[in-house]
Amino acid sequence: MRETDLLDGYLAAEREKPFAWGVGNGDCLLFVAGWGLVLNGVDFAAHLRGTYSDEAGARAAIETEGGAISYFDKVAGQRRQGGSFFRGDIGLVSFNGWHLGMICTGSLWVAKTGEGGLRYLRRPADIAWAPNPARLGAFY
Repeated sequence: MRETDLLDGYLAAEREKPFAWGVGNGDCLLFVAGWGLVLNGVDFAAHLRGTYSDEAGARAAIETEGGAISYFDKVAGQRRQGGSFFRGDIGLVSFNGWHLGMICTGSLWVAKTGEGGLRYLRRPADIAWAPNPARLGAFY
């Protein structure tokens, strides 16, 4: 199966699932980690799942990893340089004082938000990574 088919399938499955802090692929970090799991078969956020149940807990959990940017640098692969993003890339956008994890669909970015389901955004990521399936999860 091609990566684009994998992404379509992943987004279709996640579309109906509710937002839930620290559970499944229920928040923006775990949503991106779930995409990594699809690509690589390794859950780079397994050690975070179930350790928080609200925004304050999520912020504390990601801070123990050195912050979202540092964490994604460790687990996500090579950072994209410039403004060219590709389908399947993962990224972060500044939002309400922290970073929202997103996946690039090619023309839009998609995130799991507190509103439930998925939210498609025209705003590009501030920082993005080309997910390297061989590297995702290599640190955990």
